[in-house]
Amino acid sequence: MKLTYWVATCLNDHPCYSIRKKTKKEVVAEIAAHYNPADYSEPKKVTVEYDDAFDLMSQCIDGESYGGYWE
Repeated sequence: MKLTYWVATCLNDHPCYSIRKKTKKEVVAEIAAHYNPADYSEPKKVTVEYDDAFDLMSQCIDGESYGGYWE
């Protein structure tokens, strides 16, 4: 299976504050409405391949490979 989303990385703080949404348009709108655009990178598309829900969760929490950040 495949999970695709868009992310604008937070440039001046921890990556957990990056904005992730289903579409690029949603990311841009979120930044414009609530944040300083200079604090975020340009949105980029991220695609994650996984076998099932357990594989997806395993990839999310695997600190050596992903650490929760596929970007």
